[in-house]
Amino acid sequence: MALAIFLASLCFYTLLLPAGGLLILPDDTTELLLPSYDYIVVGGGVSGLVVANRLSEDTDVTVLVLEAGELDSSAGIVTVPGLIGHGFPPAYNWNFTTTPQAFLDNKTRDYGQGHVVGGGSILNGMVTTRGARADYDAWQALGNPGWGWQDMLPYFKKTERFSVDVSPERARTLHINPDPSVHGTDGPLEVTYPNFLYNQSLNFLRGLSELGVPLLADPNAGVAAGAMIAPASMSASNQSRMDSRRAYLDPVLHRPNLHLAVQQTVTRVLIGTNGTANIVAPPFGRLVRAYGVEYTASAESSRQKIFCSKEVILAAGAIISPALLQVSGIGPADLLDELNVTVKVDLPGVGQNFQDHPTVGVFYNYTKPGLSSTRNLTGDTLMRAKEEYFTNRTGPWTTPLITTIAFPHLTHLTATTNSTSSFLNLLTNTTIFTSLTHLPPTTTRHPALVRGYTAQLTLLLSTLLTDPAVGALEIMADSLGTLTVSSSLSSSRARGRRRRLMNIALDPRYCSHPADCALLVRGVGFSRRLVGATEAMGELEPEEEEEGVAWTEEVVEEMVKGRVQTEFHASGTTAMMPVDLGGVVGSRLVVHGTANVRVVDAGVMPLVVGAHIQAAVYAVAEKVCFVVVVVSI
Repeated sequence: MALAIFLASLCFYTLLLPAGGLLILPDDTTELLLPSYDYIVVGGGVSGLVVANRLSEDTDVTVLVLEAGELDSSAGIVTVPGLIGHGFPPAYNWNFTTTPQAFLDNKTRDYGQGHVVGGGSILNGMVTTRGARADYDAWQALGNPGWGWQDMLPYFKKTERFSVDVSPERARTLHINPDPSVHGTDGPLEVTYPNFLYNQSLNFLRGLSELGVPLLADPNAGVAAGAMIAPASMSASNQSRMDSRRAYLDPVLHRPNLHLAVQQTVTRVLIGTNGTANIVAPPFGRLVRAYGVEYTASAESSRQKIFCSKEVILAAGAIISPALLQVSGIGPADLLDELNVTVKVDLPGVGQNFQDHPTVGVFYNYTKPGLSSTRNLTGDTLMRAKEEYFTNRTGPWTTPLITTIAFPHLTHLTATTNSTSSFLNLLTNTTIFTSLTHLPPTTTRHPALVRGYTAQLTLLLSTLLTDPAVGALEIMADSLGTLTVSSSLSSSRARGRRRRLMNIALDPRYCSHPADCALLVRGVGFSRRLVGATEAMGELEPEEEEEGVAWTEEVVEEMVKGRVQTEFHASGTTAMMPVDLGGVVGSRLVVHGTANVRVVDAGVMPLVVGAHIQAAVYAVAEKVCFVVVVVSI
């Protein structure tokens, strides 16, 4: 109860807007919006704010960001690391719901997405991991020159202001020793380590070492398979969340050429033909061109139009961006006909190839006397934690819910289970042909989509799952006793489609490929072995949530299917791949068949990286800004 009171009342930032900045509220759009801008950015989340910041560095261009949400109020549940993870503020959440999940338990799942300036960076757990070198080399192998690990590294560094404010003794104990050559120190986004960690973090790392999982000194140097204390997107000086708004928007909103209109939902991109140049672009013929967008303050409000001279840049996320393309006439012709939308570009991949990290929580109770955890933050202890945080920015409230994680390689899992043969056989027998039977019908009716999935699965099976630097699973440990298991490399593919204004049929099709649930089952078995069979975790005196249950493979599989949730890593729906592989954007992130529509959010990932995706989204946006500004179309 005390925690709830503080969550409701806490606010330690005063909402300040830079003097001279043009923040346009709904009642002021008619008066303050220009009739036309050079660039219109749809969505003020991570990628949208990066792009707006970089484009508006050129004082000769005008940039408009249209964001459906509002500015956050900087309440503690958003900014204080120790309070993050205890629920999404409803006002900042799109509150999507999936369709019933036929391959799980036929029940829907809540699917939160950022509906606020700053997008998902206002709501996420702040974990900053990049994934493995092989994740990005796989992007390049799918027909995207210039998107491998070495190509992305400069942009990871460009976004970061990385620091390690950890004592030598603590760094040595927790194996924190980042490689400075792969980090930036003067970027907009602060990334650091919290100054407080619960003792259970060390038990978790030691337990994983007992099971043969290596400890990584730096999880962001290209090797992901291992266990680590993960850095967080937080301020080193005041130990609070550092999101894209505070990193990329607030410092530059004084620029007269940058406008931000909040609580404005874009309803479609205005598409015409390219009348200025006869650009031949097989198989589309002449390219179509965006000349603006339509937007509205609400479903009941009238729709307005605003125009642009250069580009429309979609940064609305992997769920909304493809839906906007569909209602604008860019997408699978059969779907657009069904929606009664005139086809401007027949592009089957729009809204297909949906990927996520399916996640299952396994709960334990650590009963060691005197053990401190988030569970103990009540009454006087809570008051002391609050006072310590606001007085000198130390103590339990400086640590996010998740700081200690592992990405075990496939061999770590199979070496610690008694029944590995069926899982190994499943992977061995996961041929391209049999996998195609697990795709949605909307995919299999398009040969290009089948070719694209075949190329993806080939990389998953022949490269990513066999690379010792790539984790097959993620295990996240919090101080409460929860070990959250998620699949890092998913074989399932899904789709989303627009029905009406922000009403989107979202079907992740979790475990539609049986290898995904099989992997999660092995992950749960691995977590139980970690807790029950290692000396380090035994010191915590853990109690299993369901004592006496016969944890057969069948029982665990049923439990997994009832618990699978999203890790909020929606991606892939506007995939960066060639047209003949079912791609939606090319290597410059321009939508195929268009002259000036780009997508810059997580939807462009052809394969979701085996990590938390915010670092990759920041880097993608930084990289495409170089393309827009320096190698302009």
